[in-house]
Amino acid sequence: MKADSVGPVLFCCILEYGKGSKMLKLSKQIGAQCETVLLGKGTIKSEWLNILGITETRKEIFLAIIDKEAEDTFYERASSEFALGKQHHGIAFSMPLKYFIGCDKEKAASSSHEKGADNMKYEAIFVVANKDRLDDILDAAEAAGSTGGTVIHGRGAGSQEKAALFNIEIEPEKVIVLILSQVSKTTGIVDAIRDKLDVHKPNTGIVFVMDVSRTFGLYEG
Repeated sequence: MKADSVGPVLFCCILEYGKGSKMLKLSKQIGAQCETVLLGKGTIKSEWLNILGITETRKEIFLAIIDKEAEDTFYERASSEFALGKQHHGIAFSMPLKYFIGCDKEKAASSSHEKGADNMKYEAIFVVANKDRLDDILDAAEAAGSTGGTVIHGRGAGSQEKAALFNIEIEPEKVIVLILSQVSKTTGIVDAIRDKLDVHKPNTGIVFVMDVSRTFGLYEG
């Protein structure tokens, strides 16, 4: 199908734990599709959290497909109801979809033009690797200029990734790390993670980057 200028976008919002269901209700009012809520944890370091013995902050990652015409409304409502304009209350971003199938619909999508409440260009870096490489990923990204990310836990399904325990095949636990990066920093972050993980070797991990058409709630420094 030929893409048009008013196609769907993937809306993503990273919220404090427990707020995903409220965002789900809001999305239904606006007419979103294929909504889902994932559990994750934030990776921004805090001296106060460390002093209190809290080393992880639980997050909920809300994903939904929305029509481009509804994007402004979605950001306005989400900003108002979740105070995304305030620091540490959550962030939102959207990415243009070239194509999607599901939700009883099939659509080609739009050209990706940059637009954002904070007038900065961002890209979304996704890293999928074995759980035991999480610290390596975060350390490499931070050294290259990343200010934090969100970790989502999953499991690999590739047959080459399976290990044997008492002759029973098991799938090693995976982590998915999502990092929102300024375009100017993306190459450095990706190169640092690539070198740290040796991703040119089989079964070590994958890294991919997607355009972000809009962001809200991000703070520099």
